[in-house]
Amino acid sequence: MSNKRQSVLATIFSIASFLGLYFGLAWPILISAGLSIGIYFSTYLISKPRLKIGNVHLDTLPASGEMGQLLIEAKQDVNAIAEAAKKIKSESIKEQSEQLVKTSNNVLEYLANHPDQISNARRFLGYYLNTARDILEKYLKFQMSNLHTEEVHSVTQSTEKALPILNTAFEKQFTHLMQNDIMDIEADIKLLETNLKMEGFN
Repeated sequence: MSNKRQSVLATIFSIASFLGLYFGLAWPILISAGLSIGIYFSTYLISKPRLKIGNVHLDTLPASGEMGQLLIEAKQDVNAIAEAAKKIKSESIKEQSEQLVKTSNNVLEYLANHPDQISNARRFLGYYLNTARDILEKYLKFQMSNLHTEEVHSVTQSTEKALPILNTAFEKQFTHLMQNDIMDIEADIKLLETNLKMEGFN
């Protein structure tokens, strides 16, 4: 729910409460007004959306402070990239944008489940995602202008070149983060192969 919708919902509940208390129950105006104000803020806070990555609510993560805020801002960037991708008309740019969203969500979900790794992805969260968002939002502005100038053509070409580079960087970041898990899996496979040989299965 957006901040605007939160405010509207809270205002409706607050006014309804005031009318009910003051006119319906004939409570004193100061008490009615005070309770209505309290109801406004309570409703606003209760209706505030909880940012979620996969099945993990970000406000429940053990990572707090700067690292937690970094993850929250990164999720907002990914959401913005996803919204931009829906509006893009160029098939190649749209496809590359959707791939960015897919890889980004994989990275964020991994970090949400492994918050100790957030610091290792600082550059990805704070720079690469924000750069991808800026590139796509600027591209959309040119697309919406409906101009066919040399400048617009240049921006399109630059965007088409930049997105594959970003996708490669995103995938490398994901692989880097999962390196320990990959090593664990490889060790488990080697151990399994050894046990199978010992038991005569190979």
